[in-house]
Amino acid sequence: MITRIGSWPRDIRAAAISGIMAAMGRDPDHSHRADLQRDARIAGWKQKAKQAARKKQGRNLYVITLHPDVLKHADFRVANPAYVEGLPCVYVGMTVHEPGDRYEQHKTGYRSSKYPRRYGVELALELMDGFESSGLTDEAKEEALANWLRGQGYAVWQN
Repeated sequence: MITRIGSWPRDIRAAAISGIMAAMGRDPDHSHRADLQRDARIAGWKQKAKQAARKKQGRNLYVITLHPDVLKHADFRVANPAYVEGLPCVYVGMTVHEPGDRYEQHKTGYRSSKYPRRYGVELALELMDGFESSGLTDEAKEEALANWLRGQGYAVWQN
């Protein structure tokens, strides 16, 4: 019979995980510290988002370059029929956070779309050079940027 470790009491589960990690040659304390650091970063991001909402702060557009392996996903390819081979694949988003913080959130898995979490390589804010967003609402800017990049042959994903 196989018992799921998630159903065990917390202290027993922690001891079992530590034992498994030690048997694998990994430091369980390091993993725990990494979890605590991740949780602290997430708490900080949540606080910044609350402050931005209270201030009615504007939103920031951002572009993340994705690894070309993202093209293995049929839904990504279908969304980009005019993709020009050799141009970057990108993710376009909008956030109340600084773009660098938002990139880190994606890679951490916090409120992340699957493609930037799995395939995100780096911020590519320079790809927005030449994009004109004046007169557009915040909600319309993200879609307009995605369409502008698609029109140039980029493979783009946005939520």
